[in-house]
Amino acid sequence: MNYRFFVSGGPERYLFNFVKLLEEKGHQIIPFSVKHPKNQSTEYSEFFLSPITSDENSVLLSQLRKNPRTLVRLFGRVFYSLEAKKNVKAIVDRADVNIAYCLNFLRWISPSFITELYRARVPIIVRISDFSYICPEAHLLRDGRVCELCTKGRFSHSVRYKCVCNSFLLSFINFLSILLHKQLKLLDKIDAFVCPSQFTLERMAKAGFEKQKLFHVPTFVDSERIIPKFEPGNYILYFGRISHEKGIGVLLDAYEKLKGNKSKDSMPLYIVGKSYGKETEQLKKRIHLSGNKKVKVLDEVEKDQLFQIVGNSAFTIVPSIWYENMPNAILESFANGKPVVGSRIGSIPELVKHGETGLLFEPGDSDALAEKMQWMIDHPEDCSRMGQNARALVEKKYNPELHYKGLMEIFESFHPKHDKCIS
Repeated sequence: MNYRFFVSGGPERYLFNFVKLLEEKGHQIIPFSVKHPKNQSTEYSEFFLSPITSDENSVLLSQLRKNPRTLVRLFGRVFYSLEAKKNVKAIVDRADVNIAYCLNFLRWISPSFITELYRARVPIIVRISDFSYICPEAHLLRDGRVCELCTKGRFSHSVRYKCVCNSFLLSFINFLSILLHKQLKLLDKIDAFVCPSQFTLERMAKAGFEKQKLFHVPTFVDSERIIPKFEPGNYILYFGRISHEKGIGVLLDAYEKLKGNKSKDSMPLYIVGKSYGKETEQLKKRIHLSGNKKVKVLDEVEKDQLFQIVGNSAFTIVPSIWYENMPNAILESFANGKPVVGSRIGSIPELVKHGETGLLFEPGDSDALAEKMQWMIDHPEDCSRMGQNARALVEKKYNPELHYKGLMEIFESFHPKHDKCIS
């Protein structure tokens, strides 16, 4: 279950990698999502929920046009969707469902389906993609800085600071929905939460989630299907979602501070990714006004082309200012034999070992980032060595088999409780 059935970011990249992995192991996957023109084809699309908006370009909550019809549908999804409950019941009645594996569903699907799965004695396993369960803003971020005011359950702070789309109305509606879901004890009916990083597990436990329900199963990358290139290429690369919390502004500031960054022989900076807001246009405008022709912004590309771009880079940058859960960009960089220069925040230090698989800098510090980038440029042999270490790390710890084993142990552990078995 996920509110998008097309790739729009890291959670969906994981979703389709997961589906492919389990289908190769002989499992049958029944997707449940929201109807959208970009969705991948599936025979189960008849069960998908009606869209909140008819605008196919609206992917994020902040993009929705707040007309009366959209607001009515959004209101239902935020609080309690009878359509979601009915459609999930139809799936459960038709198929012998063993496990419900849920990714993102808040606001676009609603937790109403939980009551139906619980009634049908289907174990509910939720994978944590962001911090929506302990932060209405989802990134534990406010005004560009880490904020943990709501993590102890006092979500009224989110209304005070208009954390949902910078809107008092949406923040208040979201706050009321949290109160309703608590009253109905919907989240209490979830059997387990899968945390991609140890950092996320610790944050969830600190926020009051039962430790026995929290499990650490890292994300994976199928590195066997990727041919690494350890020789450093001739450009620096950022790839991923183009948004404020990803630290694009910090990266641009740092690049401007590199030695001779506008000279003929300087190393270019490539930025590859998708933006669902105004960020891309603002980014292009800023680059144009700076006069720096060494920065190139490319639209989102297909995976094969993306991996070719990654493989031909010197190293990649993950300059996030929020508590990253476990970025696919790092794992995919490592699989391609590239070290990462990343922020010392969230789960990033779990992957980027300073001097071994990349370099770390303090989040938001463009001077420190520029220093680390320059060091990588000046030390190509060390850059290659770290790329080889990075590749070895994903082969050993972040491979499909380990991920599959970890999930199956969780799935199977809940079947005796529900008198079911894995098919």
